[in-house]
Amino acid sequence: MPGAVVLSEFGPPEVLRWAEVPLPEPAKGQIRIKVKAAGVGPTDLAIRSGHLKAFPLGPDTVLGFEAAGTVDAVGPGVEGTAVGDEVAALLFGLGGYAQYALASIWTRKPAPVSWVDAAALPSSAEAAAGVLRQLDVRPGETLLLFGGGGSVGVIATQLAVAQGVKVLSAVGARDDELAARLGATPVRYGPGLVEEVRRSGGVQAVFDAAGKGVLADAVSLAGGPERVVTLSDPAAADFGVVLSQPSPDRAPGALDEAMRMLAEGRLTMRERMAMPMAQAAQAHRLLESGEVHKRIILTL
Repeated sequence: MPGAVVLSEFGPPEVLRWAEVPLPEPAKGQIRIKVKAAGVGPTDLAIRSGHLKAFPLGPDTVLGFEAAGTVDAVGPGVEGTAVGDEVAALLFGLGGYAQYALASIWTRKPAPVSWVDAAALPSSAEAAAGVLRQLDVRPGETLLLFGGGGSVGVIATQLAVAQGVKVLSAVGARDDELAARLGATPVRYGPGLVEEVRRSGGVQAVFDAAGKGVLADAVSLAGGPERVVTLSDPAAADFGVVLSQPSPDRAPGALDEAMRMLAEGRLTMRERMAMPMAQAAQAHRLLESGEVHKRIILTL
């Protein structure tokens, strides 16, 4: 039987363990991927810890919203993709931390793109494009982006700037230069952020890619909750804010376009580092401790 990193209960990183699991069979419109690499995202950490319970646990839940690998099997109705193709996939039903994963949305991996880079792209690109679409940001508007130095924030900054949107990127000191290089104006997290943003002329929309208790300020700065969206703050409903979740219709086509941009050198991503998939618990520990500021990609 193939193996996977499974999660049977909420808790600290140690609840993640390697175990044998049944080989998944692709349904209509699905492919099965022999995984080479899988991304670890902040939502994975929030689910595992029990901080975000929008995703209920099964007996052996396998985390991971994104993976890259070789197509191993195709389900009924799949056209244009064959066994042996190299792909990167969005996994709306999770399952990336495994030797085999099922996907309903994927894109071809161009040869110049590494497995690690391919696995780091899908979830971040879809979330960035999807939330910008939900916020309906328009040329000439100003967007406040919390978490501008993170994997989603880095891509969202570039997409928004390309659309003619002014971006105020809330980052820590270490990411000032990165935010500016991507075309944003960095603003500092902390008690002075609200006044700094207001002095800049205010904002029309707020994208919370960090999920760290900023919604009260976000709603105040945006003049209400209507154009505030968070990716992972479970208090969203308390503020009348949309908690955006991955779905096939949030940003259709975003993965194809982002992969083209990446292959052509037109897209910058957060720095990445690789770890063996069996060390998933250690990867979660490192990210939660703040010792690592790079994307961690699990490899097989």
